Amino acid sequence: MRRPREMTESLPGDAWVRLAPGEFFEFHVDRPLNPSVGELQQWLRQIRGGVLSTSFGIENELTLLALANMFGTNDHGAVNREYYEQEQAWRAEQGLEAKIDRVKPIIRSRRDKEIADTIIHKLAEYRELRNLLAHYPGWIEPVNDHETKLTVGLRLFIADRVHQWEVDTPQATHWAEMLSFVRVSVENVRREIVGAPPLAPDGSPPPAESVIGNGNTSQAVTFTGRKELRGIAVTALRAD
Repeated sequence: MRRPREMTESLPGDAWVRLAPGEFFEFHVDRPLNPSVGELQQWLRQIRGGVLSTSFGIENELTLLALANMFGTNDHGAVNREYYEQEQAWRAEQGLEAKIDRVKPIIRSRRDKEIADTIIHKLAEYRELRNLLAHYPGWIEPVNDHETKLTVGLRLFIADRVHQWEVDTPQATHWAEMLSFVRVSVENVRREIVGAPPLAPDGSPPPAESVIGNGNTSQAVTFTGRKELRGIAVTALRAD
């Protein structure tokens, strides 16, 4: 869950243990913490990798959607060199916000207002998550039993300039589902433009017998791996 960031400085390393004044980090070797510091650090690395690799797929779809809207196709062979030059110019852009702003009117023109509002809201949430995982370190805080003077658990956090999140299984699952929704929603708008059958809501490709409107299978290209991030989210931090 997102909440306002506390006035804490970022640590110099990712997922280091942060101790508040008067706190401690201590446990017996015969009663190891589950998950351990190393397991939480590895999990955060997996989430970063999943978010950033999925982000490439989303950014690629934003560019392809804008191109499909301009040229009516994503088939390089069906258009002149202007397609190539426009594609390279848009791919050279460094800012994600400009790529999102470019497709907002396209989405609004092809979806009912309520659905379009949801997609655009999720695109803003995606941009926030992408920037969070690309630029900010996380940290670990011990959960302490002050009577026994032992650490009994660990909590993982990450924050940007304004907000902070506890990175637990429900939060990671929410992020995974949001990214999948964004990816599928944007791609299905593009598929509608080029005459390709839509993906299923879970991102599965259309049935093999589906017919692409213009017969060009290259326009139905989709990325695999949408479920990997979700798998990271729901299988992590198991206490078994």
